Amino acid sequence: MRKVLIATDDDQRLASLKSHLGRYLSVECSRLDGAADAFAETRPEAVIMDLDGRGRVILDGVRSIDPGASIIVLTSRHELETTVEVIRKGAFDCLHNPVDMKALDECLKRVFDGLDLTKSLSDIHMDVYRPDTLVGRSRAMEEIFKTIGIASLSKVTILIQGESGTGKELIARAIHSSSEERAKPFVAINCSALVETLLESELFGHEKGAFTGALFRKEGKFEAAAGGTVFLDEIGEMSQALQVKLLRVLQERSFERVGGSDTIRTDVRVIAATNRELATLTSTGGFREDLFYRLKVITIDVPPLRERKEDIPHLVAYLLEKSNRELHKRVTKVPDDVMERLIDYDWPGNVRELENVITRGVFLAKGGVLMDIKTLERAGDAQGWSPESLSAIEVRHIAATLDHTGWNRSRAARLLGISIPRLERKILRYELKPG
Repeated sequence: MRKVLIATDDDQRLASLKSHLGRYLSVECSRLDGAADAFAETRPEAVIMDLDGRGRVILDGVRSIDPGASIIVLTSRHELETTVEVIRKGAFDCLHNPVDMKALDECLKRVFDGLDLTKSLSDIHMDVYRPDTLVGRSRAMEEIFKTIGIASLSKVTILIQGESGTGKELIARAIHSSSEERAKPFVAINCSALVETLLESELFGHEKGAFTGALFRKEGKFEAAAGGTVFLDEIGEMSQALQVKLLRVLQERSFERVGGSDTIRTDVRVIAATNRELATLTSTGGFREDLFYRLKVITIDVPPLRERKEDIPHLVAYLLEKSNRELHKRVTKVPDDVMERLIDYDWPGNVRELENVITRGVFLAKGGVLMDIKTLERAGDAQGWSPESLSAIEVRHIAATLDHTGWNRSRAARLLGISIPRLERKILRYELKPG
C-alpha cells in the first residue's frame, strides 16, 4: 500500500485528511515540528504539508533530506506570492484550504504515476555532452559530417541549403571550428534582418560622414572577421545591388567601405545559407546567376528532421541534457509512448521546434520523467487543415496586407514586420499587382 505523510498542526484538518486518505493509503501523521524527522524515519512516497504556521521552514527541512521528495503543500493564503514561493522551493503542487479532496486525489495519482514511471524506465543514453554540436547518426548526417571535414581543409566558398530550424549555422560553425582558422573570428549576419543601406554598412563598414548619423568610421563584418569566417544567413534575401558587391568580394577579395575610396583586401572564408531554393530563385531573376555559381563551390543540403527520424532519439537525449543544464533540472527518463509521439510528429519547425518542446517539457517536469509534450499536434489532425506550401501562404498573406493598406508599401511593410526593400523584392518575386 502506498505510504503518505501528513504534516499539520491543525487537528481538524488532520482528522479530515486521515479519514479520507486512510481508505486507500497507509497514512503517517506528524506535527510540523516533527515532519522532517518523521519523513526521514518513514520515507513516504508523498508528503502533504500544511504551509500555515512554520510550514515554509519544514518544507526546506524535508527537501534537505531528499531533494526529490514529492511534497503537496496546503495553504489558506490565496496569494500569488505564496504559490510562487512554494513552487520555487520545489513543491510538487500547491492546493488551497479547505482542501478539495478530489483535487488532492488527482494530485496524489500524478505523484504515484510519476514514481512508477521513474522506477520502470532506464535513463536515456547520451554520449558525452558538448555544447553547440551537431547531433545525428543517420546516413544524411554522416555525409554532412564528411563534407564538413573536406570543406574545412581550405577557404572555399560554401552554400548551405535547408529549411528553417535545421541547424545551418551550427554546420557553418562546425566548418570554422574544424579548420586551421579556428582561432580567428566567426562573424555571422542575417541578410534579411536589415534594410539594404544598413546591411551594406554592416558588411563593408563605412567612413565618417558617409551618411546621416555616420559620426565615426566603422569597420564591417569582412574586416572584423580578419582571416576567419563570415557567415551570411538568408542570402536569398539580399538585394541585387548588394549581390553585385558581394560578387566582387568573392572574385577579387577586395571591397571599399561605404563612402570610402580605399580598397581593402580580405582573406575571409564566406559561408552562405538559405532556406530557399536558390536555383529556382536564379531562374526567375530573383538572384544573380554568377553569384549563385560563385557561392556553390561546395553545397551542403541539410535534410528536414522529418526525413531523418532515426536521429530523433539522439537529439532528444542531447536536448534533455542541454535543458537540464540550463534549467538546473535532472530529467533523464522518456516513456516509450512519449518517444513514439516525438518520432511520429513531422516537425515543420525542425530541430528548433523539437528543442522548444523538450525545453518546455523539462521545465514543467515533476521529477525525472519527461511527460508534458502537449504542444505537439499532428498536422493532419488540425481542424480544417489542407496541404499548402509556406510560399503559397506567404503570397496570399502579403497580397491581402497590400490590399488592406491600399498598396501603401510603407504601412504594409510595418504590418508584416519586414523592411520596405524586402517587401519590394517579394512583390517582384511573386509578381504581385494592385487589385
